[in-house]
Formats: sequence, C-alpha cells, structure tokens
Amino acid sequence: MAKQILIVEDDSDVVGYIEHLLKSLGYVVCAVVSSGEAAMQKAAEARPDLALIDMMLAGNMDGIAVAELMRARFNIPVVYLTAYVDQRLLQRAKIAEPFGYVLKPFAERRLHLNIEIALYRHEMERKFKESEQWLSTILKSIGDAVIATDENGRVQFINSVAETLTGWRQEDAFGRGLEEVFNVVSEETDTPIKTHIMQALQRRIVVGLAEPSRLAARDGKETPIDYSAAPIRSDNQNTTGVVLVFRDITRRREAEEALRLTADALQSQTRILQSILDSMGDGVIVADETGKFLFFNPEAEGFIDIAMETMLSEFPEKYGLFLPDTITPFPSAEFPLTRAIRGEFSNNVEIFIRNQKVPQGVYIEVAGRPLQDELGKQRGGVIVFRDVTERKRTEEALARAYTQGRLEIVDTLLHNIGNAINSVTIGIGTVYENLVKNRLTGRLRALANAIEGHQDNFGDYVKNDPQGQKVAPFIIGLAEDFMSQDEKLIKTVSRVQDRAEHIADIVRMQKSLGKGSVYRKDINLRQATNDAITVLAESIKKREVEAHVDCDNAPKEIRTQESQFHQMLVNLIKNSIEAIDALAASTGLSAPPFIKVRCYVKLSSFILEVIDNGVGIEKDKFTVIFGGDYTTKESGSGLGLHSIANFVNGLNGKIYPLSDGIGKGTTMRVILPLSSVTP
Repeated sequence: MAKQILIVEDDSDVVGYIEHLLKSLGYVVCAVVSSGEAAMQKAAEARPDLALIDMMLAGNMDGIAVAELMRARFNIPVVYLTAYVDQRLLQRAKIAEPFGYVLKPFAERRLHLNIEIALYRHEMERKFKESEQWLSTILKSIGDAVIATDENGRVQFINSVAETLTGWRQEDAFGRGLEEVFNVVSEETDTPIKTHIMQALQRRIVVGLAEPSRLAARDGKETPIDYSAAPIRSDNQNTTGVVLVFRDITRRREAEEALRLTADALQSQTRILQSILDSMGDGVIVADETGKFLFFNPEAEGFIDIAMETMLSEFPEKYGLFLPDTITPFPSAEFPLTRAIRGEFSNNVEIFIRNQKVPQGVYIEVAGRPLQDELGKQRGGVIVFRDVTERKRTEEALARAYTQGRLEIVDTLLHNIGNAINSVTIGIGTVYENLVKNRLTGRLRALANAIEGHQDNFGDYVKNDPQGQKVAPFIIGLAEDFMSQDEKLIKTVSRVQDRAEHIADIVRMQKSLGKGSVYRKDINLRQATNDAITVLAESIKKREVEAHVDCDNAPKEIRTQESQFHQMLVNLIKNSIEAIDALAASTGLSAPPFIKVRCYVKLSSFILEVIDNGVGIEKDKFTVIFGGDYTTKESGSGLGLHSIANFVNGLNGKIYPLSDGIGKGTTMRVILPLSSVTP
C-alpha cells in the first residue's frame, strides 16, 4: 500500500514541485499545509507515514517546533526541508530526532532516498522498541528472580520476583553493590557471592552453585535458593556486567531449564538465525566465493537433495533445473547463485525443477544477492526461492478465462454485425425491388404512348379531347407517386448507410481496443460506456430497450486496462439484455424494458452499476454465478462473469448482484478502490 506523506511547506512553488515528485514516485500526498497549527491538526486526523517539514516555516511555530510536537505526540518520522544549514539550527533540529535532511533545491533521487531511508529507520526503530519492551516484559514476567549489574557490580535491574525474595525495590536497589542487595552464601562452604561474581567477570564464564545457598532478605528473612551468574557481553565481546538468575530450590529443575534457554537466547545469535532460517517458508542456499556450499535450510532440501561437496557448476544439471519451458536445461553460468558469487543481483528468476524430490516438477522464483564483508570484498552469494507453481497455474487459468471472455466478445460482435448486415441486405433488396419492379415507370411509358400521336396538336389535345383532358391530372398524380417512392428509397438508403456505419464503428472500436490492451491508460468513462452500448446497439434496438448512461457523479476519466474494462461492460450489458429476453419468454414484460449504466464515487470507492428490469436472480445464486463452470444458457461457457470477477479481483475490488428475486430485475454492482482507477 502506498505510503501517506504530509507536506508542511509555506512556499507554494516548492509545494507543487514536491507534490509532483511524490506522486511520480508512487507516494500518496495525504495533505499539504503551510502552518504549524494546520500541520498538527492534519497529523492528528490523517496519521501519515511520514512528514516533510520546512525547517524555516513561518508563523508561531517553525518547522523544528512542529517536528518536535509531531514526534512526541504521534511518533511520526520527519524529514526536514531546508535551503541552508547553520550549526545553531542543526543543534535545535537534532532534538526532534529527524530521520533526514533534504537541501533545497533537491533532486528527485535525493528526495526519494531520504524518504525511503526515513521510512526504513522508523520501522526498524519501532521494531527495536517493541523488541525492547518484549524483552523487558519477559524479564519482569518470568518466574525466576533476575538481577543485572554493570561491570563494577552495581545493580542496574531487578525484577519483581527478585524484589520479593530480596526485599529490595528497583528504585532502592539501583546503583547499590550487589553484595548488599543479594546477600547470599553457600550453606555448605560459606563461599561469598563476590567470589563467583569475580569469576563471571574475569573468566567470562557462567558460574553457579550446585549446593543449596541462603539468601538473606532486607528484613532478615532467609530463603534457600540456588543461583547462576553469567557475564553480559557487548558486541565486541567485552564484559559489561553480570546477570544473576536465582530461584526457590524446590523449582530447581524448571529454573535450570529456563536458565539454559535464556543463556542460549542471549549468547547465540547464530543459533537464533539458524532457527529463523530453518522455519522460513522460502528455500535458502548459501555458498562461499569458491562455489562451496555453506548452508541450506530444510525448505531448500524439500526441493533439492543437496550434497555439500557438489560443484556449483554441476548444480543445474545434477538437480534438474530447467528454463520455464520445462525442457531447456538452465545455463549454469546464469544460475542466480553463480551470478551472486560474481557480485551480481538477480530478482524474480523463474526456474522449473524436476528431480527425484519433485518428480512432478515445480516452478520456483529465485532472488540472488552477493555476500560481502565489511570491506566490500566478495565472500560468496545467497539465493532465496519459493514455490510459485500454484501462482503459475492461477495465471494460466486467468489467461484462459480472459481468452474465453474475448471469444465471447467476438461472438457478440459477430452477432450484432450480422444483425446489421441483415438490415443492410433487406434494405438493398428493397431498393432493388423498387428499381426492377417499378410500377410507376410502366405508367410513365403508358402516358408517353398515349400522347406520342398528338405531338403536333398537343395543346388542342389536352384542352378539347376527352382523353387529353386526363393528361394533366395523370402527370400530377404520377409526380406525387414518384416523390413518395423517392422518400421511401431515401429512407431505405439512409437506414442501409446507418447500419454500414454502425458496422464500421464496431470494427474501428475493436481495432483500437486491441492495441496495448494489457497496459493501463486513461480512458473517457462516458465514451467507454457508450462504446459498449454501441457494440450491442442492434440487440438493444431490436428489443426496444431504453438504454441510459449516468456518469455525472464519477470522474471524467479513469485509468485502467481499456480492453478488459470494455469487455466487462459489454458482458454486463449483454447479460442484462438476455435477462430481459428471459423475462419476456417466461411471463412477458409488464413494463418497457430498460438498461441503466450508472457510475459514481462513494467515500474512497469507484462504483459501477448495470441495472435492468429483466428476469432477476435468486438469492442462492448470488455467489455461484461467478464460478467458471456456471451458466444458464445451453450454449454458454459460464466464463463471462468469471472473467469479469477475475478482472475486478485483480484490482482489489469486488462484484456482486442485487435482486429481489425472479421477475424483479437485477443490479450488478462493481466496487473498486478509487486509487486503483485514479489517473
């Protein structure tokens, strides 16, 4: 999930530049404020992951004061923005414990680096504090008494059990000598505690008494105990103090086991690391700079029966590593571990494994990293890999579903183009019939024959001859008939032209959708919806369905995969048409059929609804309709809604129907995070 960043800056020119950079880097700017008071208010409301604060912020609170408050109240990491640096300002700034400084003017890479480092450091600090609290809670909660000292034997820590046994509270015991607080001697040898403490400090060993000892509490009460003293070592193995663990002798066995576990946990980071690696769900293999295997965890052994003496150059061939085509052996020189030893990084390398461990074969995804010492010298390499076979199968199933969905779209297109062509054919037939069997042409020829013999006395003929007197009304009537015929032919030709243009529009639209359909792009929402209706225009017109689009309360443009979004719309509208057909075939239509496509934004979601007054859906079918094998049509594949659901799920959205039952119509609602379709 994108990190939320609060910008506190009073320079509007700088704000615009920062906001542009952050968005281009994939962050979300949750707010932009110019004053300290507004910054604290927004921090309380939005709780951003990080704040960029101008050190020289104008107003009652400068940037350093804002950072101090923000750090103290909300534990929000801060990166300072500043145009210059002086020592006085830096000394003040350090109090707020900033996670970085970015000097103006700053470059995109510098800003990105500071933000990522700050986020990482803050996360590590959070984990460290949790670990510290966790350790403190353990020490306070365990059933054994614990006292820890510094290198001079002064008490630094005492838990509640030790307080009870010694009679000393933490605040009273702190800084006192251990002999005063932990007043104990052996019951058999009277060996004083100081002897054992010195042994632990000087010889750096764990020291304890096998025989019972007496602990005299502050009030004089004595308790039989046994104890152990162990040195506390720093990272460079210097002894910095002693930790004492003691308990009632009746719980000796349990206490000894607890001490062993505690000592192991404190003294053996290697063992802890081994446990972590052994419990990882990913396979891990480590080799030195010569290619000799140093380590592999149980998960790795689950795929490959590794022999430590195996040469790295023999690894792909010996253990059945292939390219993703499952046939071509994986080149040993390109194996991620080989590349890591060469100092190269590799990510998401797909390898197919087939051997005695996994005879059926599995796909793994491998990342390789070089191992270097503190001087930067190459010391080996490590690879981490995981089984991605199920993911591969899911991707292939999605691809098949998408292909089937595209085939259904093609079938819909061909059906609607066929309807349009049929309309063109009928129109052309009408024109042809009017031209070939034109009754008016025969009447015009009869008129010509009638007046052909009266060319010399045509005026007298039409004026005085009974037959000639019929010529003028005949011509007028014939002209009106010709005009009526022309109007019908014009309408027919116009309808043919409209259908031909409709076919051309569908073909042109599908060609445009076929280009770069796997990439997200900005598309006009209303145009995309109208395009889907255009594809199905013949079916909509044939059934006299009223189609309506309402995108007034939605963004003008959304960013998505155009082809799949178009496919989703066409499938949803087509399902509504079929639902209207089903209702007409079963009980008949009680109201004019309609389909409404509505898009709007609610809170942080983009919502698309396709509403119809068709046959409706039974409530027990609300979830099964999205399965890849469900269909109510004899020739249907059931993958139409399934491919839609896959597309929606891929955008972290959800789709579900709303219906009051059979005959009550359906609303198919798609809900997507607004961030997934926002340009």
